[in-house]
Amino acid sequence: MFCGQGSAQEVKTPPVGTVTAIPGVIQVAAPPEPAAAVEKPDFQIEGTQVKLIDVVESPPMPGLPPVSGTMTLKVHSVADPGLPDPPRPPESAISAGTEDFAEYTGEQPKAHFAFISATVYDRSRTRLTCYPRGGGEKGVTVWSNVDFNHFSGISAFEAKGSDGEIRSYHLMMGIGNETTEGRRELLAEHGIEWEMPEIPTLPDGPPVFVVESQDPDTETLELVEDLHALYRDEGKRMAELSAAREKAYEDKKAYLLANPPKPKDVTVHFWNRGDSSTRPEAEQP
Repeated sequence: MFCGQGSAQEVKTPPVGTVTAIPGVIQVAAPPEPAAAVEKPDFQIEGTQVKLIDVVESPPMPGLPPVSGTMTLKVHSVADPGLPDPPRPPESAISAGTEDFAEYTGEQPKAHFAFISATVYDRSRTRLTCYPRGGGEKGVTVWSNVDFNHFSGISAFEAKGSDGEIRSYHLMMGIGNETTEGRRELLAEHGIEWEMPEIPTLPDGPPVFVVESQDPDTETLELVEDLHALYRDEGKRMAELSAAREKAYEDKKAYLLANPPKPKDVTVHFWNRGDSSTRPEAEQP
């Protein structure tokens, strides 16, 4: 097990009195539901043009080759099928009921928008920098014994301290991974010796962290504690769902490698709608 290095520093644990919860469902990658069939008008085709176009599209997943091939473009000119004009955009719910919206938000826990940058070393130790309001001047950096890849399916969570106040967090997280041997070998090929970051010694087991920043902001440090309290409460489930996401990703990648997608053919119907100001409005329900 990767244990790290560096001088002894104070190892912190999340407060015992903090309880956490994840609203909704932690997302796991799953095949999308097939799109419902769209009922098309009985077009009266008046003319058709066909083109063969060689295309190169972006790969469907990182690490796969581009989608390339020849697509068929069919353009049909058709008689006006008499479709109604598209509906107007609905009025903003906020502007339509400002008082109701204010009353609704007034009953909710205070929201914290947390910007988080995490670099995971050998899937064992994480260098974590947190900004609760996106302000770089209050960023706090810590080293954690938690694999923060397990947070990738979570966009929000709540924490309640011993004072009874509920903190609602909305996470905007960037996660990267480093493999120390892989990085060392890659740089060695270019004659560069990689300097391993100085990682403090952290025990395995329940979530703990060491603060790297000097004079950390109190609110930001509270966010760090709440993240670790969440992993203390939900870490097992988060790890299992993270493994399920990774397996679904690899299964999809293997399928696409075995069955390379081809560019899809495109069919376009167009007609002269005339002057829309003289068209009868669609019947309203």
